Amino acid sequence: MRKVITLVGIALVAFAGSARAQDEAPAAAPAGDAAAAPAPEGAAPAPAAEAAKPAASQSKIQVGLNLLPMVLGKYSASAAGVSTSGDLKFAYGVGIHASYVIIPGLTVGIAPQMLLNVKAKDDTGDASKEYDIFARIAYAYPVADKISVYAEVLPGYSIVSSTQSGVDAAKGLVLAGGVGGAYDITDQIFVNLGVGYQMGFQKTTYQGTDVDFKTKFLRIAVGAGAKF
Repeated sequence: MRKVITLVGIALVAFAGSARAQDEAPAAAPAGDAAAAPAPEGAAPAPAAEAAKPAASQSKIQVGLNLLPMVLGKYSASAAGVSTSGDLKFAYGVGIHASYVIIPGLTVGIAPQMLLNVKAKDDTGDASKEYDIFARIAYAYPVADKISVYAEVLPGYSIVSSTQSGVDAAKGLVLAGGVGGAYDITDQIFVNLGVGYQMGFQKTTYQGTDVDFKTKFLRIAVGAGAKF
């Protein structure tokens, strides 16, 4: 009997010592918190759960098409010290533009356009056509999500066809400028609305006499385009 009691006592002491060792051992991190354990010294850090996506490259090329109502048009002509001027009828046309982004917001490119119904209000004859080939420098500034405002300068060369016998087409410099706004429908497609003013410095000849002939318009641009 004494031996049994002795064996039982030894077993209880051994069990108590084992339980105490388990209590003093550091608790293992839960399986779900394995990432919270510090990495061993010298080990590479674990990759993030979600790697940041690289920023999408900015589109560099922009092309667009504009409808051009030309209102409040005026003309002036002078030759041999005699001058005349007057109002032009409502003219209309179409223009295209292609630009390249130099830095964010700043684009340079070309913007040719064709205008129809270029004639004086009191003229009963055929209307002339005006062809303008512009270089375009524009800067756009974002003011809200998908919305930006822009300013543009368009220096160029102009040709106004003649409908009168003996009068050559008027040719010369033309300068335009304006402001407007654009809205990005998608990352690639946008629409725009702008207003500006253009002034021509064309010259022609009539029966061997040089004639200064100038056209002026309030220029409205309504269009859409794409970015590549």
